Amino acid sequence: MMNTPICNFLERYTMDNRLRLHTPGHNGEFPHDITEVHGADSLYNTDTSGGIIAASEAMAASLFGAKRTCYSCGGSTLAIQTGLALLKARGCKTIAASRYSHRAFADACAALHLKIKWLYPSEYLSADVKYDARALVGADAVFITNIDYYGGTWKFVKPNIPVLIDNAHGSYLKFVDKREFGTEYLHPLELGFPLMSAESAHKTLPVLTGGAYLHFTDGVDFSRAKEFMSVFGSSSPSYLILESLDRFNGIIAQNFQTVNNACEAVASLKQDLERCGIPLKKSDPLRVTINARDCGMSGFEYAAALRSNGVECEMADENYVVLMFSGVSSLEECDRAEMAIKFVLTRNPLPLVKYPAIKAAEGMPMWEAMYKPRKLVPIEAARGEICAEMRSVCPPGIPLIYPGEIIDHTTAEILKKRGINKMYIVMHELNQAY
Repeated sequence: MMNTPICNFLERYTMDNRLRLHTPGHNGEFPHDITEVHGADSLYNTDTSGGIIAASEAMAASLFGAKRTCYSCGGSTLAIQTGLALLKARGCKTIAASRYSHRAFADACAALHLKIKWLYPSEYLSADVKYDARALVGADAVFITNIDYYGGTWKFVKPNIPVLIDNAHGSYLKFVDKREFGTEYLHPLELGFPLMSAESAHKTLPVLTGGAYLHFTDGVDFSRAKEFMSVFGSSSPSYLILESLDRFNGIIAQNFQTVNNACEAVASLKQDLERCGIPLKKSDPLRVTINARDCGMSGFEYAAALRSNGVECEMADENYVVLMFSGVSSLEECDRAEMAIKFVLTRNPLPLVKYPAIKAAEGMPMWEAMYKPRKLVPIEAARGEICAEMRSVCPPGIPLIYPGEIIDHTTAEILKKRGINKMYIVMHELNQAY
C-alpha cells in the first residue's frame, strides 16, 4: 500500500458502507467527498503528532525538502494570505513586491492593513525585479514571484529580510533534474535561505483545482500557520482536494522521474517548433510561450486559431500566447500541441505592443479606499480622483491600478489604451448622497 494516508482512509470509509448522517448533503453520491468524520483529521489541526492530514503533510514536506508543509484547499491565494499574516504577526508593516504581483497579494495586504512598496521590472509582467538592499530600503519583508506568466524568473539573491515567495507556477521545479535542465529555474526550497513558499500544486501537478502548499524552511516560525490559515480558509475544506494532494505524494515517491519525463517531452517540442521557425520566448521547462506578433497576429488571434485546432491555451494577450504543460504531460500530448501550432497560418510580423507601467501616487491607504463609497465615472472624469477598485484581467490576474492610487493624466491615458473607459472613484464626502 502506498504511503497515502488520506487516500487510504477514504477508501476504507467508502468500503465500510456506513449510513452517512453527516454533511455533505449528497449522502455519499460522491463517496470520497466527506467532512471531518471520526478518524478523518482536520486541516486546521495544530497537532502535528498524528492524524491522516498531518501524516500526509509530513510526507509532502519530506518529498519537497521542507521543514514544514501545510496543505491549502484555497489555492496559493490562501497560502499567500497565511504567509502575510505570519509576517504581520512578526511585526512586518511594509512588504516590498513587484508591481506585477498577483492580485491575491494585494487583496491580502489590504485585508491585513499592510503597506506595499512597489518595485518595477523593465518589462511588463516580468518577474525579473531587483531585490537588492537598495531596492528594499524601508521594507520589513519581501514578496517575490518565482515564475511569471510568460515563464520568466528572477535573479536569485538573498534578501536580508523575511521572504515570502509566490511559486504558484513552479511546484514541479523541485523534481526537475538540474543537471539536465540547468539551474536558472530553481524551486524556492533550493535557494538556501529562510523563506516561505506559496505554491499552486494544481497549476503544474496532477492535483485538483485549489490544491496548494505553503512550505517553510528552517529558520522560519510556522507555529501559527494553521491558526492563520483557518482565519482565511473555508471551515469546510474539500477532502477531494486533500486526496489529490496526498495521491501526488504517492505518484512522485514511486517515480521521481515522472516530472523529468514531462520536461523532456516539452523540451523536445520547443526544439521542434524553433526548427520550424516558430518564435518562442524563453520560459521555464513546462511552458511554451509563443510570440504571436512575430507571426503577424495578436496573442488573442493566435489563441483562437489554436482553439479551432483543438487546443486551449493558458493565457493570451496582445503579444503572446502561453501553453502550460503538466508534470505528467506525455509525448503524445506534446505531439498534438505541435500539430495544432504548425497548422496556424502566419502573416507578416507585427511590432510588440508596449505596456507602460503605471506609477501612481497614493491618495489614501488601499484598505480605506476599498471600502469608501464610490461611483462609476468616464475615465476622462476620473483624472485627479482616487481609484476605488482593483482593475485586473484574469489570467494573469495582475492589477493595472489599485484602490487608493491617484488617477493622473498619464495613468488615465494608459488605462484608455488598455480599453478601460470607466473607473470607480472614491466619492467626495459632500457627494456621498448622490
